Amino acid sequence: MAEARLGRLAGLTALIYGGGSGLGLASAQAMLDEGAQIVLSGRSADRLRQATDRLQPRQRVVAIAGDATKEEEADWITRKSIEAFGHLDALLVSSGRTATGSVFDATLEEFLDVIHVNLLCLFLAAKHAAPYLKRSDNGSITAIASISGTVGIPGRAAYSAAKAGQIGMVRSLAMDFAPYNVRVNAISPSLVLTDYAKSVIAKEVDSDAVLQRRTAAHPLGRLGQPEEIGAAAVYLASRDAAWITGQNLVIDGGLTTP
Repeated sequence: MAEARLGRLAGLTALIYGGGSGLGLASAQAMLDEGAQIVLSGRSADRLRQATDRLQPRQRVVAIAGDATKEEEADWITRKSIEAFGHLDALLVSSGRTATGSVFDATLEEFLDVIHVNLLCLFLAAKHAAPYLKRSDNGSITAIASISGTVGIPGRAAYSAAKAGQIGMVRSLAMDFAPYNVRVNAISPSLVLTDYAKSVIAKEVDSDAVLQRRTAAHPLGRLGQPEEIGAAAVYLASRDAAWITGQNLVIDGGLTTP
């Protein structure tokens, strides 16, 4: 889409970690559609270039590759974002790592890796964005968590712990940032049909049966679409959500309702 439709984020600059694919990329396009300027970040420069080519209008998009689990790189990414657009208003952290494995078979290395990536990225991104977000008159931080952080998922010991940790961190950060009128929230999706999710399902022995089973578990009778998470990210970054902080917005087609 070449021009903003409603302009709810007109003039706002958003830094999106994990913006090269999946929910981060969908959120970037949704924010662009509403008038924002976007900084995409992630570890793969090639993936960021491909993402930038997909986003429109491209003149409001800058890509900065780096590893946000390393403090010096998180600091550098943030400073380059300010150089690009002069200010920072919204931070969205969609980067992370998933893994399967129960307490019976996951290795300590696998467990620590998932915890490390998911928690450090959010912490360091927020830490280095803080001085600039405090200056905004509409500052916000949004973390893409998961329903795995609030309900029991078998075989996801590390991932569930990491996402629960993100949700807990969001609530603490919300209190830290409240005096500066910076809002901090999480979005917890169920299964969303990103390219990555499709590729994982496709590797199953009977992928059609797995897809049908996963779909049927949702009372609304379908899986999520990336654009729906993008719409939520826009809302939480906009002035429409000016009195919302410390919350975990569950978007799951009713999966966790029963």
